[in-house]
Amino acid sequence: MTSYQTPSDRRKRAIEAALIESHQDMFRFLKRKLRNESDAKDVLQEFYVKALTRFEDLKDEDRLRGWLSQILRSTIADHFRARARTSKALGTYAAEAALLFDDEEIDFVICACLYKMLPTLNPDYADLIWRADLIGVDRSVIADDLGLTENALRVKLHRARRAMRKRLEQTCLTCIEQGYFQCACPGADEMRKRVRSTGLPESSKRAVS
Repeated sequence: MTSYQTPSDRRKRAIEAALIESHQDMFRFLKRKLRNESDAKDVLQEFYVKALTRFEDLKDEDRLRGWLSQILRSTIADHFRARARTSKALGTYAAEAALLFDDEEIDFVICACLYKMLPTLNPDYADLIWRADLIGVDRSVIADDLGLTENALRVKLHRARRAMRKRLEQTCLTCIEQGYFQCACPGADEMRKRVRSTGLPESSKRAVS
């Protein structure tokens, strides 16, 4: 018999499931961006703590993905601020953070649908997102391979991300705007089933501990 879950319980389980779903992707993303495994672990751990202790702030499960994206952004910003020792350094780290991270990348790493949709893009765009955003090939290397200036590469990458966002909007229904928890894809459906069950498997719980 399934035990009754309060709205608060459901929100917390939705957050736990989303963190489990994107755990490996977020760690790879942070490690690639911060170029330091220890820093990546620290940021990821702090992100988990914030998400799991602030679950009451999530008023609408439909907006889970956007809510998690905001927390990840603030956690990354806090990491860079903590490294600053002087007002001059603070400005340097703020500029560094802006260069290393952008909203599109953070949104994508939260959304597990990205990997399913990638093969449906123009092959050039799919390859660019795969190399630049997912496996972290140095931008200068990609630009050299494609015979582009780094500025031209940034423009092309922006267009590729825009195409991916459009594809997600077309295919994942409410995912890109309202949250992965309401997406119609099989992965989201499986996550909803886990969240609405009596509890998460112990092995899955350990993945976010």
